[in-house]
Amino acid sequence: MGGFGLLGLTLFIIGQWSFARVTIGAVLATASATSLIHLWRVRDTLLNSLRLIPTPPVVPALVVAFVLTITAIGGLAEPVGDWGTDGVAYHLVGPKVWLREGVVRPVPDNAPTSYPSTAEMVFAALMAFGGQRAPGFSAVLTISLFLMLAGSLALRCGLDSSGAWWVAAIAVIMPALYGGAHSGFVDVTYASFILAAARVGFDAEERIHFTAFGIFCGLAAATKYPGLVALPALLFCAVWPRKGFLHKEGFKRAGIAAISACVVASPMYLRNWILLGSPIYPPPATATHFLHVKYFSANALRGFYAWSIHRGQGHGRGLVKLFLLPFNLTYHTADFHGAGGIGLAPLAFGPMGVIASRHNYFSRRLALLGALLLVLWFVSLQESRYLIHVYAISAVLAVIGWRYSVSLLVKRGRLLSAIVVGLSILYGLYMIGSSRLADIHSVFSSSYARKRRQMEIPFVESFDFLNRDPSVSRVLILDPSVPAYYSDKEYLKPFGQWGEQVLPTAPTPEDVLARLGELKISHILDVRSSISEFRVPANFPGVVLVFERPDQKVYRMSGLE
Repeated sequence: MGGFGLLGLTLFIIGQWSFARVTIGAVLATASATSLIHLWRVRDTLLNSLRLIPTPPVVPALVVAFVLTITAIGGLAEPVGDWGTDGVAYHLVGPKVWLREGVVRPVPDNAPTSYPSTAEMVFAALMAFGGQRAPGFSAVLTISLFLMLAGSLALRCGLDSSGAWWVAAIAVIMPALYGGAHSGFVDVTYASFILAAARVGFDAEERIHFTAFGIFCGLAAATKYPGLVALPALLFCAVWPRKGFLHKEGFKRAGIAAISACVVASPMYLRNWILLGSPIYPPPATATHFLHVKYFSANALRGFYAWSIHRGQGHGRGLVKLFLLPFNLTYHTADFHGAGGIGLAPLAFGPMGVIASRHNYFSRRLALLGALLLVLWFVSLQESRYLIHVYAISAVLAVIGWRYSVSLLVKRGRLLSAIVVGLSILYGLYMIGSSRLADIHSVFSSSYARKRRQMEIPFVESFDFLNRDPSVSRVLILDPSVPAYYSDKEYLKPFGQWGEQVLPTAPTPEDVLARLGELKISHILDVRSSISEFRVPANFPGVVLVFERPDQKVYRMSGLE
């Protein structure tokens, strides 16, 4: 997992100067050679370790294998969706534009492409050599790494190999967790860095260990902004209470970890500060009084903040709502924008897991971290995907609690416990399998793939026309809702989805159309969408209508004839 993160960070730093295919290939070749040399040096130890791995229990191993298989098959499907699909809205847009332009820069009309992008950098490398479907297929790797980390935490909390497999199975069938793991989402990668930091930090003793702990904290912050919120909780749980809260050595260790985290994450935030005017972009509301950022007007920022507050309110706040979270996250995850629940096992056995592991200091720290992260999430942005690391911790505690409960119960109680776990698994398999049916169907049926493409890619006919026409050099897209991911050609989108204003001196479509010549536009994609009518007036001078379908028109600059 550390190698995955450092690869993304390296690509990001080098990409500020050059992001050509040859540059990416050189980085990948160097990383691969380094890995192979290290594996060769430890080959005997590795082989001996592999021989000692016990045979996994059948049921959880089959569950994990099933989910990974449908992930691999579904990952081969073509990305589709509109501007409400995060993958095509921004996670995959940035990599595609960076590869086309040969440099890593925030896309002016797409503020989320300025977000911390460790995972997206790896997506770009995958796209460079594996095409547009490679990032979707890579979910097999990232989910596997996540499950290994969850299993490692389980082993460290005292479970045996069989228990670690059950933790992996219960975690991987959580629909709310799985929804943040595929189709361009990076939430499982972010959660993996949090879990890796906990695994290293809670056993750290020497300063070099705290440096490694800080690196994982920094990779989390370099993957998603919530990593900044998680950092204090991780530091507190890793340092406390080894020699007291105010012990000098504790401050040193926390300082070492914090400095390491800041060094690792700083390239992402410094780039934004230099190019956009704020290290966090869009900036927090309290910072707008002294930060003047590019591309966002005051009204656009207010709209973005209003949307964020509405999006993250969940079931509300307050002490009662906090205590009801375990129930609501189990049965009402959709209210937190989750793709399904997390199953019955965490709610049924998690509290017993906390009791059963109270004498294991690592388990206590892990439970405390989960509680702190849950509270921080509760008071900030209640988006289900941002809680995936806590879902993994709940899976560990659930298996511990399950086994502890079985040891105390008679035969009927054990049967009831097995039914609870079985229902969790069956529910998750049904939800996850049904959510990927369309992807899997499109992989095996070319006719269905064409039909799905026509139905789920907005204005697909126009994009196909523009992408095939060799005379197209730069496309003007006037409607903010048009997903520019589907354009293989360079484009200018003056108005972004979140109110970004790419051309401050041309605040309206009419102003943009008046400057077509100086903007070096070759074609215009004009659409009638859910938010606007056509923007190009009838008989507009200087353009020729060359393609038309319902709700979509393509114009060519008349000088290109």
